[in-house]
Amino acid sequence: SSDDEDEEEEEEPKKSKKKGKKGKKGKKNKGKHNKKDKKKDKGKKKVELRSPICVVMGHVDTGKTKILDHIRTTNVQNKEAGGITQQIGATYLSIDYIKDRTSRLKEQVNKLKYKVPGLLFIDTPGHESFSNLRSRGSSMCDIAVLVVDLMHGLEPQTIESLKMLKERKCPLVVALNKIDVCYNWKPDPGAPFLTTYNNQEK
Repeated sequence: SSDDEDEEEEEEPKKSKKKGKKGKKGKKNKGKHNKKDKKKDKGKKKVELRSPICVVMGHVDTGKTKILDHIRTTNVQNKEAGGITQQIGATYLSIDYIKDRTSRLKEQVNKLKYKVPGLLFIDTPGHESFSNLRSRGSSMCDIAVLVVDLMHGLEPQTIESLKMLKERKCPLVVALNKIDVCYNWKPDPGAPFLTTYNNQEK
């Protein structure tokens, strides 16, 4: 009859509406999965970092090159005229070499994380005549090591180097050198400072 036909027609649109709702939910779920997949992809992609440039600065005869000689097991300082650095020198240390040389740091630091492929060290002269070379060195670095002679304290080129680094807002580490000159100091080659310090007589 015509009444039955009308009822069937009414039921059909209801069904189609339900299907439409399911379709929307499916799209929403797909969107969620896509976002999760994108996050996973971002997590998988490792950012390739370049080796940071580390400049070594300080007054003449504070032992800048000698420190680098100790790290890289070389003898550059003794080959320099009068034992004074007169040019900019560069040394690249791979991350594997750094791990080997800093192996005893585990005595002082529980967890060490190495994220960079290595370090490029720039050795600058400390003589007052080479102010322009120190300026160039400080302008290209990502981090600096300011070497200070423990027995002499802050000297003219130390202060000059500190001003250059502050102007460029360069992060720096102060390295107090020649600590072994202290009376009755007991050296422990290759050990972290705190380990050596704790072994001293009080």
